[in-house]
Amino acid sequence: MRNRNWTGRPARPAINLGLGVWLGVVLGVALASTNPVGADEPAAPPVETSWEVAAVRNQDALAWSIYVERDPMPGRPAFRIETEFGVPPSVASETLMDSMAEGDAMATGERRRLLERTRDSALVHTYIDLPFMFSDRELAVRITVSRNENTGVHRIDWVDANDHLPPPDDGVLRLHASGYWEFRPMPSLGRTQATYVTRAEVGGALPAALRDRLMRGQAEDAVKRLARLIDERRTVQVAAPPPAELGEYRSRGAREVGTP
Repeated sequence: MRNRNWTGRPARPAINLGLGVWLGVVLGVALASTNPVGADEPAAPPVETSWEVAAVRNQDALAWSIYVERDPMPGRPAFRIETEFGVPPSVASETLMDSMAEGDAMATGERRRLLERTRDSALVHTYIDLPFMFSDRELAVRITVSRNENTGVHRIDWVDANDHLPPPDDGVLRLHASGYWEFRPMPSLGRTQATYVTRAEVGGALPAALRDRLMRGQAEDAVKRLARLIDERRTVQVAAPPPAELGEYRSRGAREVGTP
């Protein structure tokens, strides 16, 4: 951990950070999909022989299945999670994009900057302060949103864009990442089947067993976090008052009805 400031970065707060926090919250760095959103049919749940079921969870009305690689890549463990959300794919995608593109930190010791935002993309820089025995990490990612009007599939991809950053400070490790969330409509109206795949280049000399355990835990946390954000969004929408225009229309109608 280093006492320094950088252009556009606030002074670092005191750190009380478990190492597992940063391994998954850096946008859930992920593996590229084999089912592009432009395909004619929505992608199916994972059936590839390269994946096997590791666990099935059910917590707070959210169920998910965790898949691991049969032949894992050394130094870059991958996890795939299948789950469902009780909202349409468009709502799940919009909720995730808003969260990923926001400039606020997702965890203690993490700083994020929104460098660029358009309707369907964002460029985000993330810097992670770690305890003194570990090197700090950083990366920039380009996030893009896509949708298939024929299938109703929505997708959010990201790929590292570290060329948009100045040279790293001494001792800071640059991470490389690419990934996606995919949201597919279900036969049940207003529900979504979601796939999340994560593969991270952790960097450094972290023991493999610890790295794999933390990465798997953080992959699950990313899914639970999105489910929480979706629930919060639905709560706000239900509790929100009617639009001002609607209120004015109702008031005017009442006056007109009561006019002799």
